[in-house]
Amino acid sequence: MRIPVLLVAGLSFVAPAFAAEGQPEGSAPAAPSQGGTKVFAGAGLGGGFGARYKVNGTTVTFDDRLQGTTDKTPLVGVNVASFGIAMAPGLFAGIDLAGFGQSGTALNGDKTSLTITNYLAALTYFPWESGLFLRAGAGVSSFSIKVGSTSENASGLGFLVAAGYALQLSGSHHLSLTVEQTWQSYGGSSTTKPDSSQIGAVFLGYMWKP
Repeated sequence: MRIPVLLVAGLSFVAPAFAAEGQPEGSAPAAPSQGGTKVFAGAGLGGGFGARYKVNGTTVTFDDRLQGTTDKTPLVGVNVASFGIAMAPGLFAGIDLAGFGQSGTALNGDKTSLTITNYLAALTYFPWESGLFLRAGAGVSSFSIKVGSTSENASGLGFLVAAGYALQLSGSHHLSLTVEQTWQSYGGSSTTKPDSSQIGAVFLGYMWKP
């Protein structure tokens, strides 16, 4: 079976329009028009690090689980979408969707794949309105281990902390670099089903922010 592939979702937004009306001569200047709700949106592609999970009280790294495979892939991370609506100057509330995966084929031909997916509500804070940003989030996470035709799946809570920088290229267009760490708790445990996991990642991406 092939490891699930997460495609970066493109998001389009219409920038707010500002209407200006002429003022009669000698009249007081009109107050500036108020813009629409400010938002940001972004996506990115990168690599994961430190991926591991705990099952039946034992911690297993992705490298341990794929040891001996003949074609182990890199640990890939995809920031499918990050989106926020301004709640206060520099503070945005929204979502952060990301997935991570790695796979390899054993000598007997069975393909093993491991996937972590995060569906998180997130707060993103720009201390100086641009450039540096900090992010924290919580929500739902899922974990999947597939070996040949069999699979083990778990779902539970996910948590995120991240820091990044949005470099303005032109107007509302930015190049973003984000480093994040996530933790997942699936509740309960068994001899085969994971009860927790964690993974870090570095994403290079695009951010739209007026």
